[in-house]
This record gives sequence, C-alpha cells and structure tokens, in this order.
Amino acid sequence: MPHLDHPSSAGFLLRKALFVLRRPKMNRNAVSVSEEYSAGWASYLKYLDQASDLRDWLLIPGVDDEAGFYNGQGKLSWGEFACAEYYRSVLQGLLAKHFPSAQSVTEFGAGVGRNLLYLKEQRPELRAAGYELCAPGVDVARAAAQKFGLDVRYEQLDYLRDPPEKYVLPKADVVFTLFSLEQLPDGVDRAIENILAQATLGAIHIEPVPENYPFGLRGLLGRLDHWKVDYLAGFDRAVRRLRGLQVSVERLESAHNPLMFPSAYVLRKA
Repeated sequence: MPHLDHPSSAGFLLRKALFVLRRPKMNRNAVSVSEEYSAGWASYLKYLDQASDLRDWLLIPGVDDEAGFYNGQGKLSWGEFACAEYYRSVLQGLLAKHFPSAQSVTEFGAGVGRNLLYLKEQRPELRAAGYELCAPGVDVARAAAQKFGLDVRYEQLDYLRDPPEKYVLPKADVVFTLFSLEQLPDGVDRAIENILAQATLGAIHIEPVPENYPFGLRGLLGRLDHWKVDYLAGFDRAVRRLRGLQVSVERLESAHNPLMFPSAYVLRKA
C-alpha cells in the first residue's frame, strides 16, 4: 500500500494528459535553448561551491534525489530516482561493451561537465573532453574539473552551426551525447555528421527518440508531448541514411520523465 504522501498515479496521468493536450506548440531554436540553459548552468555554481567532494557534485543533494514520478522499468513509479547515476551507468556499460579499446572520449553538449568527471574518476587513464553550447556551462565545468583535480578539458561549441576551425579538441576514439541532441527539432542530419567526424571508432547517443516509444497511453502521450515541446525529430532516419556505420539500438525502460522512453544508439564505424 502506498505511503500517505504518495500521490495518486491515476490522478497524475489525468492531469498530465490534460496538460499535454492543452499546452501550446513551442518553437525551439538556438537562441531560446542558449538562453534557457545559460541561466540553468550558471545556477549550478552554488552547488559546486557547496560540494565537499566529487560525490556531492555528481549527485547533488536536494536536486538529483528529489522524489517525483518517473519511468521505472516501463512502469509509472513514484519516489527518488537518481537518474543522473542511472544514465551514466548505462553510458559506461555501452562504452565497455561496444568500445572496450577506447582510450579517449568527447562529449557533445557536456552541460556542466559532470558526465565526463564521472568517467574520468572511473577510468583515470581515459582522455576526456567536452564541448558545450553555453559559456556558463563551460565555466562551471572547468571550475569543477579544477576543484576535484581531474584532467578534463572543456570548450564552447555549437556543433550544428559552428565552422570546422571551432573544433579545437583532438579527435577521440568515441564521442557521445546524453540528452543533448533532444534540443534539435531541425538539422539533426548535419549535427550527427559533425559529431561523428570527430570520432575514430564511433558514437553513443542516449536520447529521446519518439519513433521508438511504446504504443501504450504513456508512450502516446510522450510522443505528443515530445512534438509539443519541439524536441528532436528524425534522428533514427538520419542515422539509417549514413553509410559505413553499424547501428545498434536499445530502448531504455527507465527515465527521469514518466512520459519518456529514451533510446541508446551505438554507431560503430566500419
């Protein structure tokens, strides 16, 4: 029997469905994304100042462990879900399974750099670097790397629009995105090509791809909500069009968003 503080799952789904149906269609673009995430990433500086060790930074108390509804093994679940830890463990597992010889990684859309610090702490010999669209994210990521004594380099980049000379980091064995491509309703073909050009072995993309959502109530609501917020479109088709790639896909059954069923794509260069 649920705890007295546990909200009604049926009530939540009804409210969520009404919200999704009523919400207006957004038009996501580089300016709106940059403004939204610049403010968001800048707010993380206070959490970095408060972090006494790397663990506090990778799992921020009161931020990354708040209770709420989430997608737990395909079921609508309530409670604390350490989604950042979960996604990083998936990423680490895919890297070990599909690219066991990789000695370097580059993240595109690194945010405040926590994914790379996690990988570097787990594998100190790994050369790790990241690109981020928003300057505040780069600033916080650099400060965190310095604070925790981890050799990870961060640079600012718009991987959809910037010219080749902006790709200042060395190419890596494996490149990856973790909920970064989701911000691209248009231009995903070019983004993938730009990202893959920086990899020698291949890429890992953990992203919400609505074509792979199940056809249950939450899956259908998730597809509609994805379209309403103007998230990633055409990713699977764009990947399948590229030549010289071995593509493997698996749908993750857990997610921070109860209407989201992310996919993990592994792209191996032939």
